[in-house]
Amino acid sequence: MTTNFGPDDSQLATLASLDPDAPVAALNLFQFNERAQYSPDDEEYGTEAANVSGQEAFSRYAAAAGQVLADLGGRVVFSTTVEQVMIGPSAPPWHAAAIMFFPTRKAFIQMTMNPDFRAASRHRKAGLANHYQAHLDGTPWVTG
Repeated sequence: MTTNFGPDDSQLATLASLDPDAPVAALNLFQFNERAQYSPDDEEYGTEAANVSGQEAFSRYAAAAGQVLADLGGRVVFSTTVEQVMIGPSAPPWHAAAIMFFPTRKAFIQMTMNPDFRAASRHRKAGLANHYQAHLDGTPWVTG
């Protein structure tokens, strides 16, 4: 199984080629580590703060990332538990799914470069065993 934590070069090239002003929705599938896996470079490493579930570590990330998302005019459309994979491979076992709406693709890129988002990303990496993300046409989630 391939573990995914970021886009590859071809995915970044595609992102750069698309309309930066178009709305986008990011469909995310998350598989949590049973226990958080902080790296030696993380301030939590070797401390009591690292002794948490993967889901709890991810929640630390989600709080910070959610604020950056909101500051850029975006929002979490939904976030929920995955009960079953009905069609497709059952591995990896996804634990949660979410859609985040960005008013523009440019806002998504700005989020990824935000210092607070980048600092919080250590919690995402510690909390997740795997992560898939697909960008969708965000037009259905644009509000008046």
